[in-house]
Amino acid sequence: MILSTELFQALVLIALPILLLVCCIPGAILTILLLVIPGGAGDNRFGPSAENNPRLAKLWGSFRAFDESRKRSGQTFLFTAPYFVLRLAISFLLEVIGLSLVWTIRVLTGAALFGYRVLLKIGSLFGRLFSRFGDGKIADSADGDSGVYPRLIRWALASPAAMLALIVGCFGLTWWVGKQLETELLPEVHQSEFTFEASLPVGTPLDQTISILDGVEKSILKKKEALGIDTLLVMYGFDTTNMKRSDEGEHSARFKVLLKPSSKPSEAEERVIGKLRAMFGEVPDMTTRVTRPVLFSSKKPVVIQINGDDLPELKRYSDEATALLSREPALADVEPTLRSGAPEVQITYDRQQIIRHGLNLSTVANQVRDMVKGAEATRFNRRDRRVPIVVRLAEKDRGQVADVGKLTINPGGDTPIPLNSIAKLTVGEGPSEIRRIDGKRVALVQANIGAGSLGTAVDAAKRTLDQGINWPGYMRFFITGQNEEWERSRTSLYLALGLSLFLVYVIMASQFESLVQPFIIMFTIPMAFVGTVLGLKMLGINLSVVVFLGMIMLAGIVVNNAIVLVDYANTLRGRGLALREAIIQAGCVRLRPILMTTATTVLGLLPMALGLGDGAEIRTPMAVAVICGLLTSTVLTLLVIPTIYYLFGLAGQRFFQAREE
Repeated sequence: MILSTELFQALVLIALPILLLVCCIPGAILTILLLVIPGGAGDNRFGPSAENNPRLAKLWGSFRAFDESRKRSGQTFLFTAPYFVLRLAISFLLEVIGLSLVWTIRVLTGAALFGYRVLLKIGSLFGRLFSRFGDGKIADSADGDSGVYPRLIRWALASPAAMLALIVGCFGLTWWVGKQLETELLPEVHQSEFTFEASLPVGTPLDQTISILDGVEKSILKKKEALGIDTLLVMYGFDTTNMKRSDEGEHSARFKVLLKPSSKPSEAEERVIGKLRAMFGEVPDMTTRVTRPVLFSSKKPVVIQINGDDLPELKRYSDEATALLSREPALADVEPTLRSGAPEVQITYDRQQIIRHGLNLSTVANQVRDMVKGAEATRFNRRDRRVPIVVRLAEKDRGQVADVGKLTINPGGDTPIPLNSIAKLTVGEGPSEIRRIDGKRVALVQANIGAGSLGTAVDAAKRTLDQGINWPGYMRFFITGQNEEWERSRTSLYLALGLSLFLVYVIMASQFESLVQPFIIMFTIPMAFVGTVLGLKMLGINLSVVVFLGMIMLAGIVVNNAIVLVDYANTLRGRGLALREAIIQAGCVRLRPILMTTATTVLGLLPMALGLGDGAEIRTPMAVAVICGLLTSTVLTLLVIPTIYYLFGLAGQRFFQAREE
């Protein structure tokens, strides 16, 4: 395709200034550098520079080529200067990039070599440590006492009562510490995002809601940088297409807060939430609650379900429960779902008066509704849609309760009959919601977790409601929400754990062709669980679904060390070694592989246990459970499993060995 003359001229006009900027200005700067800046004698990459001419041209090949071209061009250099300057800039840039690449490769190679030498030193230190702990020479002489582990395993075999007491102590410690662990469905993930849902008294107009909460919004924006808030999203009123609560209306508002990235998001969230609670607390008659994004669950942590039949009675008991639970520090943002309803005009018809006037109750009620609320008379066709036309009384004829009472209910009759002559008009309050579960009316009291865990909050709520409220015999309460999900999940996880233990035992029984030796190996699992519960207790991690998954994984990991130990002991006994010597030699020979496999697994899980990056709250508990359980299981396996194997071997020799005839 041939360019037009106008397009070519436009390209020339655009390219000429760019060429001048790229060539002339850098050319002038580089010429000054070439003529003025000297270079050291030892800095020349092309050999030692002459002492009488230590110029920049001797330091870089691009400058040297430029200097030679300048001398060779002579008088014509002024005309060819843009070309040589452009070539100098490009060649100098390529030379710098090449040198940077070379030195980057040198630095990375040096760092890799240094790391390799450090790893060799660490490996040699671990090798000497393992050699001290268990001497491999024990394979040649089972009576040798060199190394720490041979002496420990001999002591364990000589003191079976102490080992059995250790096993019983591990079982008891696991049960005792496990009962003290706090529970939760899933660890709370801090995503630097939360929402304040604020509500004024029901019936507050939208403009008044905006005027009241506008001051809070301005206060937050004024302290936005100090609080570390990145974005503040505010919605006044409610969205009919995205309503999540029955009490939303013109009196409610949502303040969604997005925080700036922080190294400690949990502390930053708690600090900002505390500041915002204080700001909202200054507004009278204001109720607030905080919501966060919850993974894998759409329910509140604690939900109190109160069953009853009478709505006013349900509301009274739910309000009483809300007042009591709000005083508990383990609970936060306590609120009932059965709130004060919107004000309404309630019309109670006198059936006797309606019959006396010869009217129909349904006809009168529909007529009053159409006059006040309106009725669709027809539709107006407008292009591709039909607009409904609603007919009702003017605002001045229905603005007050007295105006509604004066409505004529028999238009066209001989004697006009006003509404207040056949009905009683009162201003009342409608229910905010009518909720049924399994056909029974219920009221819910919802709460977030305050100071503590889900288990602590549930215990506090149950204790408070049992002791603080005198419940009638026909009313009961249940604690649901995430606690109900946790109870259901815990039952299925116990089943999964038991099934995993059974499958591990069946597989080992089929491989060893024995029912006793897999039973010996299974003793490593309680040795692992004691480390898990101790690690969780010391680090303050709650028992959750993630921890349970780690324990199920642990059941299949920790048996590997005992399998290696028992299998080699069987091999040595098959070669003719005595029971005691076979156990000692198997432990000493398999010590290093056991420690190495444990070390690789622990070091592989260590980055996940450190809790780095987003979503660490989900990953860390599982890694901690596996690491702590694996460490204790490895240490105790090296002593407990040989002792149990030795005791079962002695029992087998005494009771099940065939007698010689």
